[in-house]
Amino acid sequence: METATFKTPAGEQIKKALAFCEKGIAGAEMYTFLRLNESNLPEGRFFCAENGAGEIVSAVFMNGDITVTNQAGLPPYPGLRLLRYAGGLPQKYEAFSMDLRDALALYKTLGEGALSPDNEARYVYRARAMRDGFAAGFCIRADNDPAAFACITAQNGDTALIGDVFTRPAYRGRGCARRCVSACVRLALEQTKTPYVLCADQMTAFYESMGFVNDGQM
Repeated sequence: METATFKTPAGEQIKKALAFCEKGIAGAEMYTFLRLNESNLPEGRFFCAENGAGEIVSAVFMNGDITVTNQAGLPPYPGLRLLRYAGGLPQKYEAFSMDLRDALALYKTLGEGALSPDNEARYVYRARAMRDGFAAGFCIRADNDPAAFACITAQNGDTALIGDVFTRPAYRGRGCARRCVSACVRLALEQTKTPYVLCADQMTAFYESMGFVNDGQM
């Protein structure tokens, strides 16, 4: 049996890794990460393995607490569900395209008013992804401040992963998050990408009410 050795790709291997990750939900975060870092790939985050013919057969991406393997789909994670959008083009709600100021407000909100080291790293990564067109976000504003957010956090050739969905406590129960998620879904569908969301068990009903379905992958 041939044994594959995982290594951080370099040079032409990065181009092959991009092609390997260009399709499917498991490749969306990998593809985005590679495109943002292909000129200087950080050590210890992305690994791939080739067969004897020099073809990439598997890839592994270390994304904080989650390790994604691009070979046989996403592995199971307790308490999380991967849902695919199966509805039609949603209604066009009034939602503002998120800019870097809004993104900074989001991560400060997640840190209860302070930008923790983890959230600062996420903000920098998301800001770069938004700048280079690999991420997008929408927000609802109240008194000129963002009250709710949703983002396309990663994408590749056929998939858009929606995340960072959050509503400030004072504005919950008003449909704000639904409008932001719908804007992300609409943008993904207009770009002929299938929207997915990775959510906690208790949020499954919310997303299913919007047209997402559980493919049984998680």
